[in-house]
Amino acid sequence: MNQQLIFNDDYHFDAIHQAVSCSVLQAGLRLQVLILMPEGWQKEAWLYQVKEDCFFWEEQIEAAVAAELFGEDGIVRLDGSL
Repeated sequence: MNQQLIFNDDYHFDAIHQAVSCSVLQAGLRLQVLILMPEGWQKEAWLYQVKEDCFFWEEQIEAAVAAELFGEDGIVRLDGSL
């Protein structure tokens, strides 16, 4: 972990987007992230798995931010089936 991102520990399941939602701080800016749930997962299991794999997701979020992969709403969306 290189601490370029700091997770705010506000993970929750977003039923509208069928994704785990969380926020991170990068250089003092708060970024909203959605990690889309793959088919076949239960929401509680996906939420638990994303929390457990936060170091993996940290790298994915950093790459998405570096590539400026923000949606029109400013949210970073990641495919959970990576």
